[in-house]
Amino acid sequence: MVSLGCAKNTVDSERILAELVQAGFWIAERPEDSDLCLVNTCGFIAPAREETAATLRELAELRRRGRPRKLVAIGCLVRRSAAVPEFARFLGAADAVAGFEVYPRLPAFCREILGEADAALAATAARPDPDATAPRLLTGGTASTWLKIAEGCSHRCSFCAIPAIRGPQVSRPPEAVLAEARDLIASGVREICLIAQDTTAYGLDRPGGPRLADLIRRLAEVEGDVWLRLLYAHPAHVEEAVLDAMEADPRWCRYLDLPLQHIADARLRAMRRPGRDATVALLNRIRARWPDVALRTAFIVGHPGETETEFEELCEFVRAMRFAHLGVLVYSEEPGTASAAMSPKVPPGVAAERRDRLMALQRDISRAALRAWIGRDTEVLVDEPADPRTGEARGRHRGQAPDVDGVVRLRGRAARSLAPGQVVRARVTGSSDYDLHAEPRTASGRPVPDGGQGPV
Repeated sequence: MVSLGCAKNTVDSERILAELVQAGFWIAERPEDSDLCLVNTCGFIAPAREETAATLRELAELRRRGRPRKLVAIGCLVRRSAAVPEFARFLGAADAVAGFEVYPRLPAFCREILGEADAALAATAARPDPDATAPRLLTGGTASTWLKIAEGCSHRCSFCAIPAIRGPQVSRPPEAVLAEARDLIASGVREICLIAQDTTAYGLDRPGGPRLADLIRRLAEVEGDVWLRLLYAHPAHVEEAVLDAMEADPRWCRYLDLPLQHIADARLRAMRRPGRDATVALLNRIRARWPDVALRTAFIVGHPGETETEFEELCEFVRAMRFAHLGVLVYSEEPGTASAAMSPKVPPGVAAERRDRLMALQRDISRAALRAWIGRDTEVLVDEPADPRTGEARGRHRGQAPDVDGVVRLRGRAARSLAPGQVVRARVTGSSDYDLHAEPRTASGRPVPDGGQGPV
């Protein structure tokens, strides 16, 4: 399995792998050792489609040498290409494609592709009910993982094709979410990140049912020494009750991922997003409650009609708000979306230059903020063991989410013995643009002896 795209795709891949193992398949660690290679594709924006095509071409080159024997594309780009036939060219290197409608019989489909059709399997193999707790084969280790609380999206942001790919939002019952959380903790997971297309819309599709604040309160019933983190929040749905529930459980990281997309009112209206005043008021409320909160956001530049004045307004907003983490995407015109029909178009070169300017601004903000950490102690969750060549291990503090934010680079002799999943106290000794450098320490503040871990 090669899984591309977002964390939601990763969870899907892990569930598919678990189902295939239960159906008698063995999992190969390398594509060249496999009979069949599945590529869980991403079709969100143009760069993701290009990445999918490049990955399939690389695997096809291996196939020409003998392994894998068959190459199958699954997932979001397969669904997207059904509605936008021109996107099928990105899947041309695959031997076959399987959309979401094939998932209920995916093990049988795989055997058919290999010429090993099994009638009994075809009749009995069905994916678990989406409301139930489906087994997962964790692919990223147990230091940190994702917990998907809903599928699909019911927003109609003008630039986004996700609702056309994944359908409207369907929230999982809290009992299923809690059961999976317990299973993950029992398997040794030390950090659980709640994800969905919009986590803060949890429960809105179930009138009268539990909302996100209720789910967070229920998660407090799940025992375990873990970090909890909330990702993919929408500014329209961050209620005080959600913040209250997080505050009541110290395991929740003072961290919020809140993609804003823009800040100029004209652009937000065109994008069908909440206005500037409501956004600023929300950010001020969050920071008033949690002065040390790590806010992550994302913006789109080059949306049709974006003027230089609007972009400068966005830059001034970023200077003023000083986000801990920030990502910038160049607008990708997606067929069938409302934005695709808007004009005037922003030239690609102008949009790319705006992205680079905004990221340079954020780099300076990040560099200054991280410099202030030097000399402080912080808890660090170890993600990667020490590199044998450099002796450097990698982890994150509570204000850094996996995969998308900077890291803590753990150095010194003691760092060589750290293992993924350990939580250590470390003294920050330096910083760079996006990362911290630190040395593990004991609970008393002394450096961790070689071969030991400082208790937290």
